[in-house]
Amino acid sequence: MAAERDLPVRPPCGVDMAGRGHEKEGRAATDILNRYVFIKAALMCLAVWLGLSLLVLASVFLGNIGLFTEYDAGGAVIARFMLFSSPMMIHWVLPFSVCVGVIATQASFSRHVETIAMQACSISFFRLSVPYIAVSLIAVLFMGALSFSIYPLAQRHAEKIEQVSIKKRGIEGSFSVRGGRFKIGGDIYHVQHVDIARGIMRNIRCYRTSGGRITTMQRAETVVWDGRAWRSDDMETFRFSDGGIATDRGPSALGLAHPPADLVIAQPGADVLTLGELLEYRGNLSGERIRSVNLDTQIHSRISFAVAPLIMTLLVLPFGLRFPRAGGIARGISTGLILGLAFWAVHSVMTGAGMAGYVHPVLAAWSADLAALLTGVTLMTTRRSTYG
Repeated sequence: MAAERDLPVRPPCGVDMAGRGHEKEGRAATDILNRYVFIKAALMCLAVWLGLSLLVLASVFLGNIGLFTEYDAGGAVIARFMLFSSPMMIHWVLPFSVCVGVIATQASFSRHVETIAMQACSISFFRLSVPYIAVSLIAVLFMGALSFSIYPLAQRHAEKIEQVSIKKRGIEGSFSVRGGRFKIGGDIYHVQHVDIARGIMRNIRCYRTSGGRITTMQRAETVVWDGRAWRSDDMETFRFSDGGIATDRGPSALGLAHPPADLVIAQPGADVLTLGELLEYRGNLSGERIRSVNLDTQIHSRISFAVAPLIMTLLVLPFGLRFPRAGGIARGISTGLILGLAFWAVHSVMTGAGMAGYVHPVLAAWSADLAALLTGVTLMTTRRSTYG
């Protein structure tokens, strides 16, 4: 009898099967709900993304009409310039598009009382958040592709098209992972790194030509702008002639009268280099014991901004699902939009401060992301009742 009492009591077969059936039905209903929310959020984000991209594209076009008119640019040239400029524009608006799309989807659900119905069926806030987070993760993948490769390559072509018509104060040049190159008259310059803010060029070579031949070559590890000329305390000068090669070494100046601001074409161009090329360029500088906080900040910022769609989604999610019954959804959505714009602004300000050397590159690039992530997670875990 004791053994019989120890045996577990099993429910009737029909009851057990009914429970399992309800469980399967509940799981199927949840899957359908997740797909429904995911598709609606994805379409909403895509619509906002296209709308904002077209708005920015039109704004850039209108802003450049004077430039196109001044240099009498043809329609084909303008079309190519705008085509290659568009990846950068859609890259910059994608995070905020996801933010607006997520909030607009939540507003649509709350307006039609769908959010209340979902929560009345005991669907938790975290389960409701899964489709939105999935959309933001897909956006992160797009951001990574755009930021790390697509838009820098496209922007490189856009700048080449622009340089056909636009002269940068008489200086023609470009920048690559091997450094900057520019030409002024018959002088050709190659510089590994230019610090515009401090007026310093490192590892520079100047080739002076005459009649198609190199007549003089100047080489220095560091040259500094003193307000009138670029000078070095230790410059090597080689003069080539039919009689031989004459060398000289000591304090000297380059035959370059342009101030640092004019040499922006030779500055590290993060917008035209892929992430791999930026890392390669930083490696080249490290080999020469040259550290650029500007370059370090740009690399970290390129990576941190790629995860901005996920960060902004986590930041605004708690506000779009709050107080639908009391009519406070408008307040929640407004707060979410303000926080999204604030994240965008703080990231830009901190990145600028890092590039100027006021803030450590890692802190400058990641502080906005970490602050927004911490705020979003805190709001999601300590969120008050939706009906409160």
